[in-house]
Formats: sequence, C-alpha cells, structure tokens
Amino acid sequence: MDHSFAEIETQTPRELLPAFYKQYRLDEDGGKSKPHVKIELTKKIFLYIPNFTARKKAVLKHDIHHIVTGYPSTITGETEISAWEIASGCKKYWAAWVLDMSGMMMGIVFNFWGVIKAFARGRKTKNLYYNIISTEEVLDMKLSELQKFLWLDKYPKNTKPGFVDFILFVLLVLIGAIYSILSIIFLPFIIIYTIYIIVSHRLQH
Repeated sequence: MDHSFAEIETQTPRELLPAFYKQYRLDEDGGKSKPHVKIELTKKIFLYIPNFTARKKAVLKHDIHHIVTGYPSTITGETEISAWEIASGCKKYWAAWVLDMSGMMMGIVFNFWGVIKAFARGRKTKNLYYNIISTEEVLDMKLSELQKFLWLDKYPKNTKPGFVDFILFVLLVLIGAIYSILSIIFLPFIIIYTIYIIVSHRLQH
C-alpha cells in the first residue's frame, strides 16, 4: 500500500482491498473469478496456471495477509509472504503451500535475507489459514486489531532470525529442493497452457 500502517490502522481490509487491487493491477476480486492465474517470474517472464478451486479458497486470505503484514504484491514481496505463510502455517490450504513453496524457493536466489526474515517472523505469528475467525469478521476488523490478533504487532518485518530459525529454514529448503525437482514434471504442461492462454487472448483482441 502507498500509506504507512499508522495512516491506515483504523481502516478495515474491506475498505483497503479495492486500493490494493488497483495498485497492483489486479482484478476487483483478486482474480478469484478468473479461470486462470498469471504467475510473474520476472517483469517480462510469466506463466499461466488454471485457477483451481483450492487456490480460489485461499486467495482472499492471501491478499489480506499482504495488507496486514506489509509485504507488497511485487515479485520480492511475494517471495517474502510465501516464506511467512509457510512458517506461520498453511493448514488445510494445500494450494497456498504449493504456490508459497515455489515463491520461497525463487526468493532464496535473489532475496535470501528478506525471505529468511519473513520465515522467522512467520514462526512467531499466526495467519488466517487457521480459520480461527470467519472471513466476514476479518474483513470488518480494524487493521491494527487484526495485526494484534495475529501477533504481528509484536513481530515487525525486521524481525531477526535466530539459530533455530536458520536450522529449520535449511531443512525447509531441502524439502523445497525436492519439490522443485518434482515440479519440473509439470512444467511442460504449464508452458503449453500458457501458450494456449496467450494465443486465446490475442485471438479475442
């Protein structure tokens, strides 16, 4: 967001989401209603994946996570919030875990310190994937209240990782390496799907 947390702490996610979507050129519902999702690897390189049901289930909470944590919806910000969500727990939101693992593994290449700090912060805080409060309630909570509810007021973005954080992060990276190798199997299908979407868009315009 363009404003500091101090300026928006009395506003709610319901009030802040429209500006968030506009700022990052997202659809009004964060792309939840779209049949496919654009995954930006860099500003010029991207892929499309189907917008499957499990991803739709997680996307609103993911977007609210962006707002309440302060991680922007940029390439760098996505790597950090991926590490934060994994560390704070994805619970039954397996689609979030899959996408987050991809984001975190990409982040260790060019944003290692940012990713590990987000991981350390996530280990000490909670997120909305635990379903301990309904989405409707979350949408109407003041941002300051929501941050306190998730313990984010105690652990800001500059939370420094400790020894245990480093050890657990290394173990997670090893799992991520295995995941990355296995995911190569699906890469040809994703590329074919991406070409299909790009060609379809051009034919429609």
